[in-house]
Amino acid sequence: MDKMSYDSLGNLRVLDFTGELGPYAAKLYAGLGADVIHLEPMTGDPLRQVGPFYRNEPGMDRSLQFLYYNAGKRGMALDLEKPEGQEIFLKLCAKADLLLESFVPGYLEGLGMSYDRLSAINPRLVQTSITPFGSFGPYKAMPGSDLICSAMGGFLFLAGIENEKPVRSCDNQAYRMAEAYAAVGSSIALLFAKRTGIGQFVDVSCLEAAGMALENAAQYWDLQGVIRRGRGKVAGEATIHPCKDGYIAIVAIMGKNKVMWEPFVGWMKEEQIEEWEVFDNDKWIDDSYRATKEGYETFCRIFEEFTMKHDKLTLYEKGQAHKVALTPVSNGKDLLENPQLAYRKYWNTVYNPKLSGDITYPGAPYELGDLKWRLGDTAPSLGQHTAQILGELGYTDGCIEALAKEGIVHVG
Repeated sequence: MDKMSYDSLGNLRVLDFTGELGPYAAKLYAGLGADVIHLEPMTGDPLRQVGPFYRNEPGMDRSLQFLYYNAGKRGMALDLEKPEGQEIFLKLCAKADLLLESFVPGYLEGLGMSYDRLSAINPRLVQTSITPFGSFGPYKAMPGSDLICSAMGGFLFLAGIENEKPVRSCDNQAYRMAEAYAAVGSSIALLFAKRTGIGQFVDVSCLEAAGMALENAAQYWDLQGVIRRGRGKVAGEATIHPCKDGYIAIVAIMGKNKVMWEPFVGWMKEEQIEEWEVFDNDKWIDDSYRATKEGYETFCRIFEEFTMKHDKLTLYEKGQAHKVALTPVSNGKDLLENPQLAYRKYWNTVYNPKLSGDITYPGAPYELGDLKWRLGDTAPSLGQHTAQILGELGYTDGCIEALAKEGIVHVG
């Protein structure tokens, strides 16, 4: 095997026909060198219209989400509802290893391009469908969004505390979870195809991905009759507290784990904070007391008198030195300046010629021994590589020009 085989997935071709849902799955392949072709409708990927935008100015090539999720991909725009566009799509599938798509279930079948037809053309093809509820079942045709999937999957309720209303995580976490599962499931199917020559249809549901994030919440109800939520008002047990420059999170104890509580009490004693002796009492080992209004408010009153005198970094370093699980609640600025991320060269700043400016992107999601992660070229403009890709399929310049004039493809 030559060095290229070790250094990248350059011999793998991925078709990415996704929009707001799905692009991260294909990005994970692009990052390892796969030839990823991002297919868009003639009107453009809807993600191009989703902010935030570079310098807060909307535009087809200014969506920061689009620029991040589609960096390293080639771009092609075609009309999939016209016969000529369908012919191009079938030719692409004939040469592809993986098709990632997020169409409404039944859409491709309605155009005569079911997986049965695609696999008849290319038996090794893996098609991965990423949809809100999956391609089968009573909800399959229902419209969905990240908020709907997070709510229906229980993820919103889990994030809240006590009787407060459910809380939505920032960004589209149900979408991102589904995309991660799609990348893993596709890799397994690709490995199977490599060994057997047989591709398959991989069905990924955002609802099920959100359900996976609940950990043991369902078991809490099944075994104990308890609805599990966040621990936000159980004193010292995964609680958030203010400090001079923001907030810190602390897990001074879990359950009745006295071994965790003692270092915390020792730290408070060493600091000689006012009323530290209150914590030196076995009643704090009883989680039922810590869950009371008295326990929670007493903990906050004493502990926050101390935290408000210090910044996040000082509290973090002091907590770690005393073997107390305490950490800053980081914001974007903190992450950009984080010494651990800086040491690992996590952030990648790339000049974007279309925008005449630098953009800083998150880097590799993992570090591998031999395979090398790359951010790749700037995300493509609409139809940027259409002519190049059609040329690879055997279309002449004249044919490409005619297809563009007829509105079958867009050549950027």
